[in-house]
Amino acid sequence: MKKAFLIAAASSGSGKTTLTIGLLRALRNKGYKVQPFKCGPDYIDPLYHRIASGRDSVNLDTWMQSEQNVQKAFQHYSQDADICIVEGVMGLYDGADGIKGSSAEVAEILGIPVILVINARSMAHSIAPILKGYLTYRPATRIAGVIFNNVGSSRHEKILRQAAAEVGMPVIGAIPRMKELYAPSRHLGLDISETEKISQLAEKVAEIINNEQLTINCQLSTVNCQLSTINSKKSQIFIAYDAAFNFLYRQTTDYLRSQGEVHFFSPLANETVPQDASLILLPGGYPEFFLPQLSKSHATMDSLRQTKARIWAECGGMMYLSQGIDDTDMAGLLPFRTTMQDARLHLGYRMMKISGKELRGHEFHYSSIMGTPPPSDIQLYDAQGNPVDTGFYIQGNVYAGYTHWLHPIMLKDVE
Repeated sequence: MKKAFLIAAASSGSGKTTLTIGLLRALRNKGYKVQPFKCGPDYIDPLYHRIASGRDSVNLDTWMQSEQNVQKAFQHYSQDADICIVEGVMGLYDGADGIKGSSAEVAEILGIPVILVINARSMAHSIAPILKGYLTYRPATRIAGVIFNNVGSSRHEKILRQAAAEVGMPVIGAIPRMKELYAPSRHLGLDISETEKISQLAEKVAEIINNEQLTINCQLSTVNCQLSTINSKKSQIFIAYDAAFNFLYRQTTDYLRSQGEVHFFSPLANETVPQDASLILLPGGYPEFFLPQLSKSHATMDSLRQTKARIWAECGGMMYLSQGIDDTDMAGLLPFRTTMQDARLHLGYRMMKISGKELRGHEFHYSSIMGTPPPSDIQLYDAQGNPVDTGFYIQGNVYAGYTHWLHPIMLKDVE
């Protein structure tokens, strides 16, 4: 019987990502096939999931996907796994609109239990009513146990365990305060090759966590999930993928494989796109970290300027197609420059209608368009349906914007 659970937290910064990474590697070291998932539109955590587990992580998002598609994705990608670990997003009940899009909603849709991570720093017996609240607040969300993080001493742990027992909350583990515990970088300085730190973290997690309690039995219902096929491999689809461009959902790649032959190319390596390409996807990433190399990718940029294929560019991909990033010239297919000056975070769910289709995605970036942005060719809206000033630009065969879209179906459908 397969096992599955969702690791959630009371709030962001509680340590759920660090714990998830350690658990993935620890269980992999025990010989399990562990399939990671991530709630929400995150790209960074799945990169660490892959390093820790050896398997691609899959995003589950109930705002961008229907409930049925979330269930199908979970079943499809867990078919050969022994254990499925879903990492939550933000706090357990924090969603795009109330509970909609939250970790709790994902757990309820999948019918899997929740392991709650609580930052116990500066808390003692007062943790009891908090735990009681999580146990009783929403019965459909099945809380199977708690892991205390930042535990100060053995006495502190004893108090926390007593409080949990008082309200009937099973304790899966208590993680002491350890400076050496690995916390992955979210931006600026991201290094997805720190496998030694992940190995050390796995050893610590294996010592602390009660794996018998953690791997709670949860039989997965069978859902027949077949990727749709439209044109039997006739389209030639090219996706930029390297250290500068790697914000790519697993479902996106698999969907495109169902539409044609998928090929990957690297702008960093100055690789070209052939003129018989049908579709080109330039995903987001960190082009600002590789400006000297990208500025010299003349062959790549020339092939993009010359192609008649539809080009879909997202965030970092859009920056590469702009006139330039700050003072460094880029491909020049879009009539503006982008900048990292005065960088600030822009984020939120986005929706737009194009060619009669409603597309849902997510915006997450620090850069901005230099000067006054040109008028958007399509109006975008947030999760509550309010118009936003995020732009989406159509220039000939180029469709570009800051939003990352889960399924680029529009690559074929937009006319």
